Amino acid sequence: MRQTAGLVMDMMTLARLHAALDSVVEARQLISNASEASPRPALEQVGELFDQARDLLRAILTPEVRQSVGTSRS
Repeated sequence: MRQTAGLVMDMMTLARLHAALDSVVEARQLISNASEASPRPALEQVGELFDQARDLLRAILTPEVRQSVGTSRS
């Protein structure tokens, strides 16, 4: 039973991470559109931060990374 609860929590965490990735991608698109309309250095910096966040979330959601994280638990 405890193992099932852990799997449910893992699935909920994955769902939240995917939702976060979707939000970051959408926000990055808005930043890109705003930057095209009115180029500003600050918008570029914010865009770069969103790119970093997107890359980190994608790395976390990569199956190989998830597997290594999952195997470290005992």
